[in-house]
Amino acid sequence: MDIAIGSVINMTPANIVWDVAFDLGGETGEVVCPVVGWATVVQSRTKAGNANTVVQPAFIWGDQVWTETDLREHAPDVKRFEIRRQDYGF
Repeated sequence: MDIAIGSVINMTPANIVWDVAFDLGGETGEVVCPVVGWATVVQSRTKAGNANTVVQPAFIWGDQVWTETDLREHAPDVKRFEIRRQDYGF
């Protein structure tokens, strides 16, 4: 099977206790989005065709679910990307 780099192979739901935060620069500033799942994403492929994968948070931004790979493809000038535990004031 020919799987492209950046493809999501599978995803599992996440407890809504995590956020991702990233900085797009300019006037947008910091964006914080809830994590809804954990996605297995193809990071690279070997000459033999095997996929090397990483687990990335899947988060909601706007009306779409994104991974860090999707975000960096859409906005290559992202200055910072971090995963944070949601603060409930405890």
